[in-house]
Amino acid sequence: MKLTSVFVDDQGQSYFGEVESDDPKGRERQQDIAYWQVWETKPGHFADFAPVDAPKCIAMMSGKVEVVVSNGQRRFFSRGDTFLLQDTKGKGHAIRTIGAENMSAMLITMKEMMTETAKA
Repeated sequence: MKLTSVFVDDQGQSYFGEVESDDPKGRERQQDIAYWQVWETKPGHFADFAPVDAPKCIAMMSGKVEVVVSNGQRRFFSRGDTFLLQDTKGKGHAIRTIGAENMSAMLITMKEMMTETAKA
């Protein structure tokens, strides 16, 4: 299974890419985590462009968010979606809670980044 991830290039620009959640042998990849927490925001919450302090896996439990990367692309995530924030340097990303529902997500801080899937 592929997961959307926010990466950063050599010039500090953030962009969307993908990672493969299965290892090359077809088994689920194991990832060491540092800690997890629940994050909750109200509709209209906005966090301006900033990188994350460590790579994070976000598992959406309710609500909807819009994530914008520095090249202008935007993606929307809602309940049941999982995505990664791995832009630990550079301009980072912006995130906004949209819709009428509060957003809640599990933030899982990973000990290491996951490698971007090669583009075909």
